[in-house]
Amino acid sequence: MRKLLLSAAILVSVTSFAQEINPCSSTEAMNEWFSQHPDLKQQFEQQQNAAESLDKQLFKNGSYQNKSTSAVAIYTIPVVFHIMHTGGSENISDAQVIDAVNILSRDFQKLNQDTAVVVTPFKNIIGNAQIEFRLAKRDPSGNCTNGIIRHYDTKTDWVSGNLLHYAYSWPRQNYLNIYVVKSISSGAAGYTYLPGSGVPAAQDAIVILSTYVGSIGTGNVGLSRALTHEVGHWLNLPHVWGGTNQPGVACGDEGVSDTPVTKGYTSCALANSDICNPGTPENLQNYMDYSYCCRMYTQGQAIRMQNALNSSVAGRNNLSTPSNLSNTGITNPATNCIPMVYVAATPAATVCSGNTLTIISYTSNTNPSTYSWTANNGATIANAGANNAVVTFNTPGQTTVVCEAITASGSNTAQVVVTVLNAGSIATSPYSESFEGGLPSTWQITNPDAGVTWALTNSSAKTGNNSYFIDGSTNPAGAIDYLQMITVNLNDPNDTLTFEYAYARQSATHNDVFKVEASKDCGGNWTTIYNPSTSQLASGSGGTTSSPFVPTLSQWKHIKLNDYPSWSIFSGAPTVWVRFSFQENTAAGNGNNFYLDDINFSGSSSIGMNELTKNFQFVLYPNPAKGEATVKFKLNDPANVKIDVIDVLGRNVVPASEYNFTGGEQSVNINKNNTLAKGIYFVNLSVNGAKMSKKLVIE
Repeated sequence: MRKLLLSAAILVSVTSFAQEINPCSSTEAMNEWFSQHPDLKQQFEQQQNAAESLDKQLFKNGSYQNKSTSAVAIYTIPVVFHIMHTGGSENISDAQVIDAVNILSRDFQKLNQDTAVVVTPFKNIIGNAQIEFRLAKRDPSGNCTNGIIRHYDTKTDWVSGNLLHYAYSWPRQNYLNIYVVKSISSGAAGYTYLPGSGVPAAQDAIVILSTYVGSIGTGNVGLSRALTHEVGHWLNLPHVWGGTNQPGVACGDEGVSDTPVTKGYTSCALANSDICNPGTPENLQNYMDYSYCCRMYTQGQAIRMQNALNSSVAGRNNLSTPSNLSNTGITNPATNCIPMVYVAATPAATVCSGNTLTIISYTSNTNPSTYSWTANNGATIANAGANNAVVTFNTPGQTTVVCEAITASGSNTAQVVVTVLNAGSIATSPYSESFEGGLPSTWQITNPDAGVTWALTNSSAKTGNNSYFIDGSTNPAGAIDYLQMITVNLNDPNDTLTFEYAYARQSATHNDVFKVEASKDCGGNWTTIYNPSTSQLASGSGGTTSSPFVPTLSQWKHIKLNDYPSWSIFSGAPTVWVRFSFQENTAAGNGNNFYLDDINFSGSSSIGMNELTKNFQFVLYPNPAKGEATVKFKLNDPANVKIDVIDVLGRNVVPASEYNFTGGEQSVNINKNNTLAKGIYFVNLSVNGAKMSKKLVIE
């Protein structure tokens, strides 16, 4: 057979779907399962051999054409989608799920219009599997459902093969279970198990990334065929190249008579797809390949899937029975569904007394007509009839917030228990502490190992006579101690918090850890603000010395927490806890000393960052950037300008550059040599000491 020559237009259309992500890890999942259960592998292989023998018999008898030409859907499969989410974009819409179901039904009934671009050698063997997919209308208990169940669960970051992640599966003999998730640990777009693999019934389900469900939101019908591919596996179709999970490794045959031997492809070079049998094209446009230009199943594949639905293996033969279609609501739908509801406190279910949280409701099954919120323990609700509630928590202790989602057919409730903590004494600026009177009663020390910890010393100080220090020379390996200051009120975004420290590293291999962390929910969650490396910590202070370190005045370093991007998270918060922690090198203790002094919390007379940014017309582009980015700004007068780049941990990743500019528009290029790894950074611009910052995303 001659090589296929396609028009440039078709080549462009079919090659645009190539993706970096591994499309499928079903074979990997199967191999991992069989490595743990080798006895089941032999049984599975026997079933596969039987399926291949039946295929060969049908092909030899010329039965393909008769069994795979009707346009009438004779198999109906009830489907339930389990949307695993934590409130992010992975919580896809009902419309996106419905679109995915429609695509499945089109693909499995040969109703997809893009069969028109199937190349000539395969156009006459496109299979109609005669299968339709319908969202379930009754759950396993017979209750009304729309077949789209939303689970607020961190398992949306899916760990492949973990049976505990399949906790929501409905009976496999009644439903096709599809889990929609944010990420898959194998790095694949999706995976499942072929029937007969012997996995537990709950695990006999499809797992798929949310970005590969339907064409709504993905903007790419090629990605939406990932689910068609996985359903093919679920109905006993291997990859077209056979047993290996990676295409392009070796020519292989999956045991279906009318699919040619192939290496498998990750792109659509249709004109050159005859590697295994020169002159004979390979079926790149098959749904069970990785090419992302898939358009078809063959007649043999369609029949193999029908055979799976007629087999008792894994209960597939029960799915399309009249009794099951009635029980799952396909032919006997329940009406007037009652909403399902889940509530979550943001950013966390811990709060300081007197503060507010937004409690978000997540509903599914049907849209509520009204909401009703209540709370105990003296909490007040600003909008008790809205879908989300803003709640003020006035009394320390446990507060229960309840949401009722209501329709004319009935209602459901959900609740969240919020821990309300006492914020204690609160300082407003200006406030300073140099420990001249010892440790204030509003401060506290946490000493988990009851050993060496923060202590008052008069051996060195930045201000006055005293400071607080950790005697690292007698501190055991891994010991960590916390010094927490008085609660501060950051309602004024111009408030600043600074401190002085001094430190010496005992040796070049000692890696002590110093952190400054903050919490706006009274210790429920902590965010790292300042966390230098050990070498950065010692640089400009005591350096490295094996002698017990006692700093001179010049060895104290000044730190302003406002200069670090994570500090902005706390701007406007009325109750902020700040703690200083020091952890002794975990490999070996007995390091050197760390000193802390001169903590100052004060207002700033400078104008706010937003106003500065506007005044200087500070812009950063492109953003996101794949490489070089440009910092652009305008100066009214000559000025001293400093630009640096820090990462999310506050570490300088691009050394500071200083310039003396005249007035007018100015621009500076950063990341010229693509030295920044993918991630989030902050570009700091200082004009005559006035500081501004913008976030930069490197892709």
